[in-house]
Amino acid sequence: MNRLKPQPMGLLLGSELFASAVGFGVMLTLAQRLGPPGFADFEYASAVAAWWLVLVRGGLDSIVYREAARRPRLIRPLTDLLIGLRLALAGVGLAAVLGFAMVSGGDRGWVVAMSGLVLIPSALASDVGLRASGRFAGLAIAQAVRASGLALGVAWLVSGTDRAGIAAACVFLAEVASSITIFLINRSEHGGLRPRFRLRAWRVLARRGAVAGVCRFARVGLYAGDLLILGLLATASLGPYAAARRLVFALLAIGLVVPSAIAPKVARAWVSGRVEARELIRRTIAHMMILALPATVGLIATSDRWMPQLFGDRFGEGGPWLALIAARLPFVLVSNVEQSALIACRREGLALRLILGMVVLALIGLPPLAYFLGVRGVAWGVLGVEVFGAVAGWFALRSLDVALPWHLDCGPAFAGCLGLVFTCWIGRGWPLAGVVVAGSSVYGLMVIGWPDRPAARGSEVGIPATRGVLAESTS
Repeated sequence: MNRLKPQPMGLLLGSELFASAVGFGVMLTLAQRLGPPGFADFEYASAVAAWWLVLVRGGLDSIVYREAARRPRLIRPLTDLLIGLRLALAGVGLAAVLGFAMVSGGDRGWVVAMSGLVLIPSALASDVGLRASGRFAGLAIAQAVRASGLALGVAWLVSGTDRAGIAAACVFLAEVASSITIFLINRSEHGGLRPRFRLRAWRVLARRGAVAGVCRFARVGLYAGDLLILGLLATASLGPYAAARRLVFALLAIGLVVPSAIAPKVARAWVSGRVEARELIRRTIAHMMILALPATVGLIATSDRWMPQLFGDRFGEGGPWLALIAARLPFVLVSNVEQSALIACRREGLALRLILGMVVLALIGLPPLAYFLGVRGVAWGVLGVEVFGAVAGWFALRSLDVALPWHLDCGPAFAGCLGLVFTCWIGRGWPLAGVVVAGSSVYGLMVIGWPDRPAARGSEVGIPATRGVLAESTS
């Protein structure tokens, strides 16, 4: 029974980092081998599939994991029930993806259709037992199998600019290998799979997970919105834009682990009182900004050098797009923390209204911006939507008295970023690696050396005086 004991989450986090590193290498390989047009097709297809994958693996999963953790004897029937529901949703998602494929037409339509196949093995992942019991080793192994399989498939099969469809097939096969790994572990402990199609039980799950599922589906739709619109318009600059976007989202993916990790802590702090919840949210955002702000400023200041350095001269025109997309990074991270905090504070309706407001703003603003201004208009429009989401989220938390004035911890970060910008300016003729090292060093020294801030505003809300969370974290 030792194998049924919970295992350290570090195993799963380690596999996530490994998968992120391998995925970044795969992205660079695909961009160089497919070229801008082929990479644009692959990225557009991936965005469509990822959006509808949220329908299959959305809020319902978390409800089932929670119930299985409370009642381990129900792991087998809940697994069968969840997989049956996932398969039904996968049918809906696959139909939607095929609709996008028909609208896209030509070679891009074929790539979109191939990408949609990933919904099927994802629906068959029998991971309820592993997640409910906290045994992360099996999940880590499956994650490593997926990443390694994708890397091997791309290295072996994708060899020319006309292989975007093959690249999509590699993603599908890697997901198949991951699902088979999880299935073998589950079968040794709980037996084989027998998907159940129970309409009444599905209604119960759908009702409990509706808010979380809708929020997640809408949020991923916002992430993919710019690429979906530009892909339908068949914009010529989509390849460099997609490469720049993937670079920023590789950084964003690491930060998006934080909101789901701190949500249970916020929920417990909310029960204890507003002061504890307020302090936890403040510290979480401050710790995120210590990395997000210099990453954003550094990418913007050196955007014209990163694109040809990483992707080749054919993607050199993506520098301006990288700067605009990188500007979203802090706002996306902050708004995700705010939305997770609202749900943790039992304000699911407020979180839903916030995300739907962002969706409405995007639906109203992005299509005309795309039509009249093309890539530049969409990039600015999505940035505006994310800024709106971060500001509106702060006001929503303020209504619960768990939001602090935004400027309390920004002094060290702003000072460090000014030093970073100056370093990038005087180092325009230096090698890019030298600029990164020098800029990071200047930023860190300025943050650490920032003087203690007075306790004036912090003491009003029960927070002890500190020299600033950013400087504290760096030191």
